[in-house]
Amino acid sequence: MRKERLFSLSLGALVVGSCSGGGRYGGGFDLQYPASTGPELEAVTARLSPSAGDDTPAVAVLVPPAPAQGFTVVDLGTGRRLGQSAAAIDARPTILGDLVVSHVRGAVVAFGLDGAERWRVSDDGLGLNAAARDGDRVALTLGGLGVTRRDGLLVVVDARGGSLVRRRVRHALGAPAVLGGQVFVPWDGQNLSVFDIDDDREVARVRSRDDVLGIAVREGPAVFFGARALYRFGPAGAGGRRSEVPHYFYDHAELPGNPPFALDPYASMPAGLNARERVRAAWRADPTSQTLGLVDNTLYAVFWRDLFAVDATTGAVRWAYVNPSDLAGVQVTRGGVAFVDEQGRAGFVDAARGLPRWTAELGAPTAQAVLQLPQVFPPTQNVPEDPAATVASGLLEAAGGTDTRLLPAQLFAVRALGALEGPDATRALVSIVGRRSYGQDLRAAAGEALTHRTSGAEAMIEALETHYDYVRQTEAPPVGLLARGLGASHETRGVAALVAHLGDPATPLRDLPPLVSALKDLRDPAALPALVEFLRTYHADQGGVPPVSRLPIEPAPEPAPEPGAHPLVDDRIQVDQDAMATALEQAAEAVVALGGPEHLHALDDVLADPSTPQALRIAIARLRGSRRTPPPTAAADGGTPSGPNAPPPTTVPPGLPLRLSPDQISAAFAQFRPGLLSCLDGAPSRPSQVRIQFRYDNEGHVSHVVVAPANFQACMQTLVEHVPLPPSLVAREIGTYLLDAR
Repeated sequence: MRKERLFSLSLGALVVGSCSGGGRYGGGFDLQYPASTGPELEAVTARLSPSAGDDTPAVAVLVPPAPAQGFTVVDLGTGRRLGQSAAAIDARPTILGDLVVSHVRGAVVAFGLDGAERWRVSDDGLGLNAAARDGDRVALTLGGLGVTRRDGLLVVVDARGGSLVRRRVRHALGAPAVLGGQVFVPWDGQNLSVFDIDDDREVARVRSRDDVLGIAVREGPAVFFGARALYRFGPAGAGGRRSEVPHYFYDHAELPGNPPFALDPYASMPAGLNARERVRAAWRADPTSQTLGLVDNTLYAVFWRDLFAVDATTGAVRWAYVNPSDLAGVQVTRGGVAFVDEQGRAGFVDAARGLPRWTAELGAPTAQAVLQLPQVFPPTQNVPEDPAATVASGLLEAAGGTDTRLLPAQLFAVRALGALEGPDATRALVSIVGRRSYGQDLRAAAGEALTHRTSGAEAMIEALETHYDYVRQTEAPPVGLLARGLGASHETRGVAALVAHLGDPATPLRDLPPLVSALKDLRDPAALPALVEFLRTYHADQGGVPPVSRLPIEPAPEPAPEPGAHPLVDDRIQVDQDAMATALEQAAEAVVALGGPEHLHALDDVLADPSTPQALRIAIARLRGSRRTPPPTAAADGGTPSGPNAPPPTTVPPGLPLRLSPDQISAAFAQFRPGLLSCLDGAPSRPSQVRIQFRYDNEGHVSHVVVAPANFQACMQTLVEHVPLPPSLVAREIGTYLLDAR
């Protein structure tokens, strides 16, 4: 190992520097140094060109699971082990050509691919942020305490073993790039300084006025920089505002787990298992693109064992690949993405279809894998292509399973299926809603996606052909969700299947409202006999369980029970009451909308029955266009019935809706939306949509709030209970509000 060589520099050289070139005030990292003009940035760009003979070996560095230490270097082209080190590294390794750079206590150390130490540099008590290389020059930035802890060290090292420049500054330093004899250093989240390595002077500076700068990346003859957005270094960067500078930006809130576009460049990354690497965005800037973009116009989202490809322009999900075990590291190349998983298995997935093309067993369990690949890495295909593989099948696999850790990725896959055209996607969604072993949030999201489908109704109809059967151990399908899908697709071929479930006593009561609503929306007269029969059979039913007495009592001559007797207790489930009442009102709406005189006569019979609940009577009276008390049932003596069996008067307030529409609910929630969104602040996984279900009465009072995902229940429940909904004619109704959090 060569002994470290430090150049003797005066304090003035360390802090001030010369003022030639782009510097009008001089001074590296000097706060008075102005942002460079377009011509000054053009002068720097003119020096950017790849070093001659810059061959990038395709290798991977594997960090073992704790308590083991060190790392192993593997040639990805052949699978051969190149070297190994037992050094107690504590920072994520960086591969720089034929060097592996990491951190040990007190120093930054460079190892060869054979695992032998080449050189080390004192860390001055700071952690390693990042390292970059061009030819024989290696730039190191140290600090590692975050962008607000402004204490950093820039070191430019001869890759063969000698230190050239050391600069300790009171600034936080990001990830550097080296190209054309210049080092590009982001700092303090706002600036990008360019230094001439040979004479240690700052020659240009880019200052952002409305964005974060933290990374500089070299790809071929170009340097890219940014953090939240990606910019290409050049004269156009002089604008200083994102709106004035060509850039690439993708809203990371759309990705599972909400990973940032780039990992935090101001914080040191530890060696070993790190959740920030298991849930992340992976990409590679494309230096050949005419417009600033990513290689293959693709952004990859890594979520533990799942890998998604997203169109970098439109945001559409192209495919999903599910690995048998968690991904320990990935690297994007032109034409696909390579990975190493925690079992020590390497693989390559093509960018076009998401199919595995190559795998290799590396023979070492891996907690962390760092890959170095050239822009083009075409491994020899050794995985046969699955002829049944489709985009929908890959997304279905990503959406499936009972591992609650993967729920954000599962919901992301369900939303992608909902946006995917064709019957295969519909069939996949039907499969998800029918799996009772899956979580309710996942099945509800798939059901919601079904309501927007315009193709693939055959899959929904086919699923409805199954009915509950105790002998055959057959579970009932999710009738309500499937009914909503058929109603939204206006597919009248599903009427017969829906009618069969309307008459099936095993159909859950909670599924009756969407089932009847779908029959009403489909407007097929073939459903009228079943709807009329449903009204006649259940019009006096207010729940699944009738009132019962908990203790027997003696009959009393008076309506009131005897002193000391226990009163009747209503054991009916409120949710069942609400569901049945809603379904009956919707059935009455459908009969009035679609029926003839004989069907309306059946409604009059229901209206005249003294057992009909008041809410249903009011609804039918309004639907029939009546503003009077409906004719009561005659008493035995021909007079008007009286006593407890007499029907109550039915007066219909003018202008009130039977129930609230989604637009009315959304309008009432509008003023509460900012408060509801604030409940998502600081969440480790921010959903793109929150489903809020509640009960409301005819005066608009809200109660029984259920929030999904459930971890936001406590924060949102109080807010939702104070939402003033407009009045309606319902006694009790179930409402839903979808909070768009994107």
